[in-house]
Amino acid sequence: MKNIFSNKDTVCNLTNHTYFNLAGHDHGTIADQVLHIDADAVTPVIDEGLMPTGDFMAVAGTPFDLRGGLLLGLGLDETENNPQLKFAGGYDHCFNFTGWKKCKSGGPLLLRAVACDPVSGRRMEMYTNQPCVQFYSANFLKNPCFPLRGGKPQQTQTAFCLETQTMPDSIHHPNFTDVTLKPGEVYDYTTIYRFDIQK
Repeated sequence: MKNIFSNKDTVCNLTNHTYFNLAGHDHGTIADQVLHIDADAVTPVIDEGLMPTGDFMAVAGTPFDLRGGLLLGLGLDETENNPQLKFAGGYDHCFNFTGWKKCKSGGPLLLRAVACDPVSGRRMEMYTNQPCVQFYSANFLKNPCFPLRGGKPQQTQTAFCLETQTMPDSIHHPNFTDVTLKPGEVYDYTTIYRFDIQK
């Protein structure tokens, strides 16, 4: 997003909702794709409404630890055993990047996530200067009124989203990121998705 101004204090936390499946739109689930996210904590949610508790949860020792790369099927297999995954029916959580408190809009772009499909070799890098990303594993993708490319019906967990942003519901949690756009300030951040083929 570029050049958004306000003349009054305004809550502003914009993102995108682009779906990716590196194996192709008609491949099936994302279970055999690998995702790395440089985040050492997530914002846990209260219940199925997916509102943040206001706390931070360390990812170490949980299915949310994607720092070394995780085969998504292994994480999704824990949905019934992990209360946080069960609330969302998979992943739908804000991952707080390592060192997020020093991350400033307009600051340096950092490589924060890498996804790959081992079979096709397709690889995606995500660079951003935002402090966190909402990782969504398309748990609710099942609306028959909006078919996918080629008329293919929607199906849960056949894609994923990496939505760079500040922390959701920050306005109610003073320990979260500041989402107030002051008069005269510019809302300006950059996210780059870069694609290549892994040899």
